[in-house]
Amino acid sequence: MSLGPAIALQDVSVTVKGNTLLTPFSLSLSAGQWHGIAGPNGGGKSTLLKALAGLLNHQGRIERHWQPDDAKQIGYMPQLVPFDATLHVTALDFLRMNSKKRPVWQRYKTDSKLETAIDKVGVANLLPKRLGTLSTGERQRILLTAALLHTPSLLLLDEPIAGVDRKGREHIITLLSEFRQQGGTILMVEHDWQVIQQYCDSVSWIDGGLIEHGAPQMFSQMQAMPMGLRHAS
Repeated sequence: MSLGPAIALQDVSVTVKGNTLLTPFSLSLSAGQWHGIAGPNGGGKSTLLKALAGLLNHQGRIERHWQPDDAKQIGYMPQLVPFDATLHVTALDFLRMNSKKRPVWQRYKTDSKLETAIDKVGVANLLPKRLGTLSTGERQRILLTAALLHTPSLLLLDEPIAGVDRKGREHIITLLSEFRQQGGTILMVEHDWQVIQQYCDSVSWIDGGLIEHGAPQMFSQMQAMPMGLRHAS
């Protein structure tokens, strides 16, 4: 995997149906680092991630400065949402749909990238299960597998360890640490301040816009944290 991109935001804002979700701000994020995004619920963290993924219209400029030999692949893991328990789609069906540009029933062939992602995240035992029957932690692992399918060098993750048990959390964090060590760029929304402080190179506090950005150590003292951050630990 080649080095992930640096990211530059210039006067970026998001307005949906007349409602301003993010006020204009600028931010530069270094290549090949693990960037945390923290802030209160409803502050715009997921909105920012969707804008970065190209899933939400925004004002201002978002630039991804890819390396010359990079395949420019982005892996996006959305915020956890429940699946319809009556939907007759298995976890394997879901991953196959995410791995192919054509419908899976049209001459589906074995995909080495899919098999690699399944093995890496360790979800082989979940593949026969229907999406709606998966536990919260199991769904998170399937969504992360989908984000890794196309060998991305940029990962955009919305609370990837939410609802995951201790063993699963440790496994996911290990995967992300390896991804970063190999040169990938990570932007991760996270509420667990200990995770941010231990693993992230930088953190951006988002509450209707960018409130503060810097190294996690800047926020290490409770009395120095912006209002609301105290509840993220």
